[in-house]
Amino acid sequence: MVLALALDVAASPPSPSLSDIVLRAHDGRTLALASLVPERRLTVVVFFSATCPCFAAHRSRLAALARELEARGVQFVIVDSERHAPGEPPPAEVAETGLPIWRDDGARFARRLEARYATETFVFDAAGALRYRGGIDSDRRTLTPAPRAYLREALASLLEAKAPPLASAKALGCALRTR
Repeated sequence: MVLALALDVAASPPSPSLSDIVLRAHDGRTLALASLVPERRLTVVVFFSATCPCFAAHRSRLAALARELEARGVQFVIVDSERHAPGEPPPAEVAETGLPIWRDDGARFARRLEARYATETFVFDAAGALRYRGGIDSDRRTLTPAPRAYLREALASLLEAKAPPLASAKALGCALRTR
């Protein structure tokens, strides 16, 4: 099932501005997305929830994809936009992937993108244009040997300077708790 908000890559609406988005790591480091995007061919933003079994199931697939495509200029950014109890430390990295988790305090970035689910993924090109929005693949909590690999397909096409087969796909994850 395709999201109601389908992105026409050839004539996409203006992408959400990344100019003022600054994410924070558990150790206090910050990441300004506007500075990261032009440095990479593609930036993949994946929303995270520590309690989502769908995200947990996809950790190894995300890690493999990140390792495979890093040399081709693809950067993965895992974003935690969920509200946390006072004093609760944010996770340092997604276990099994080694990918750092960047904190989106106040869920500003999630709201700007209208992200609603853990595993919801956004791909930006080097110009900051949104090229894909949706799920990682067609699996939910149980991984199957041959899922429809939405994200992998989109990235492969974009790396070949082609429009992705799907510019949007359903994200199968837990609702983000941003409020």
